[in-house]
Amino acid sequence: MAAYTIRVELKGDPSYAEYEMLHALMTAEGFAQTVRGVTPSGANSTFDLPHATYYGNSSHNVNDLRDSVCAKIRAQIQQKIVVFVAKTETWAIG
Repeated sequence: MAAYTIRVELKGDPSYAEYEMLHALMTAEGFAQTVRGVTPSGANSTFDLPHATYYGNSSHNVNDLRDSVCAKIRAQIQQKIVVFVAKTETWAIG
């Protein structure tokens, strides 16, 4: 399985409840709003990702994952969205 980073933007004036539904949907899909990594000093840590950004693994390719996430968000939360999906091979945090 490949690792992916997904950023979702709910367009217009989304409510707090809509973002809570988005977070629950993405968690159910196996994507978290945090990543585990190593600080610059070498300590293991958990880092919060920016708002509505998720990280996780999937057996889908990038296009199929995008299409799946878009369809679920449109069916359950809101029609006007932007979804950015990137296959993530390595990353660093500072």
